[in-house]
Amino acid sequence: MIKYLKEVALVGMLGMAFAAGAQVYLHQVFVLNEGWSDWQTGEVLVQPTLGVYDPALNVYETVASIEEAGFISDAIIVNGALFVAADGQLLKYDADSYELLAAAEVTGVRQLAERDGMIYVTRGDVDEFGMNLPLDSYLQWFHADDLTWAGDLTTANGPAYATEGLAWSGDLLYIAVNNAFDWGNEVGYIGEWDATTDAYTEFDLGEEGKNPNRLFAENGQIITVNNRDYGSASLSEVMSGEGTVQTHVVADATAGCLAAAVFQGELKYQITGENAVRTSALNGLDESSTWLADAPAFYGAAIDPVSGYWYGSVTDYTTYGLVEIRDEEGGILGTFDCGVSPGVICMDVRNASDVSSVELGAVNRLGGGVYDLTGRELPANSFLKGVVIDAQGQKQVIFRQ
Repeated sequence: MIKYLKEVALVGMLGMAFAAGAQVYLHQVFVLNEGWSDWQTGEVLVQPTLGVYDPALNVYETVASIEEAGFISDAIIVNGALFVAADGQLLKYDADSYELLAAAEVTGVRQLAERDGMIYVTRGDVDEFGMNLPLDSYLQWFHADDLTWAGDLTTANGPAYATEGLAWSGDLLYIAVNNAFDWGNEVGYIGEWDATTDAYTEFDLGEEGKNPNRLFAENGQIITVNNRDYGSASLSEVMSGEGTVQTHVVADATAGCLAAAVFQGELKYQITGENAVRTSALNGLDESSTWLADAPAFYGAAIDPVSGYWYGSVTDYTTYGLVEIRDEEGGILGTFDCGVSPGVICMDVRNASDVSSVELGAVNRLGGGVYDLTGRELPANSFLKGVVIDAQGQKQVIFRQ
């Protein structure tokens, strides 16, 4: 149980130190576990959950159950709040107390992005018979404070098919348009919406670029990972402002892609069924090499933007889930157990200056225990000496034995 203090009693107990040059650090990692449902009956056999991993303590904890959700498709952190797309629901949690702050019903919610106090969502779904569900709008946005509806692009002035990944590049929102729920009729476009002029245009990724799923924006370059017909994969790029489109078929790929992440000009991705993770430079998507050989089948992946460490989730979809942590060369640094089907991993990166201003009374001894800034109990046989943010932006907890 999360515990809170009523008094400030920590000055002298807890020291905070920050290495020169380390302005941001990885505070915690959110893991969204889909659980397990019987797809024929709809019965939930393992409840979807929200979990938190503390990289300094190497502690994972389940902090919330997510009701009435058969899957979780995305999560983002904005201004101290975690926003989750969960099977027709848009949810907002406090990133420190993990309290559910707001919820909205959003049919077909898929991926999330934020800008100027608005949460933008892509949409796509199937009906009760498993067939494509037509919607009036495949891009909507909601007020971040209370998740009330704020606007949309209808099919008359926006995407006409189901959408998936999305990302901002300046004032332009880029959207992966794939029609992925209309099996056999997938399309391949990148939509571009100008938030200033309200103009919407699309870039055709060509026959080889159908079914774009993951979408990334970096330095004016828009990249999509395309699942095509799920029997092969391709990578596409659009240069923002130029409108040039290039699509490259991934050599020897015999399936689509689940796990993919971009960091510092490099795309890491795994083709479903392969026991390796490939890597491609963003300025050379037509070529790839093996980043990690003899890899497990990753269900989801994210890269810590501070350290460059890869967090990849592994599961059998019914009984267990775990997350591997690997360095930039692919060397394994550790693992931690989590819930079943951990498909979404979300990094909570914070400014060290914000941490130094945290009311230190949030950490103390209660009932013989020691608790961290979020109320999680620390090892009982140790005494907390301090928290250090090192030069690589890694949070280190120091105990006095």
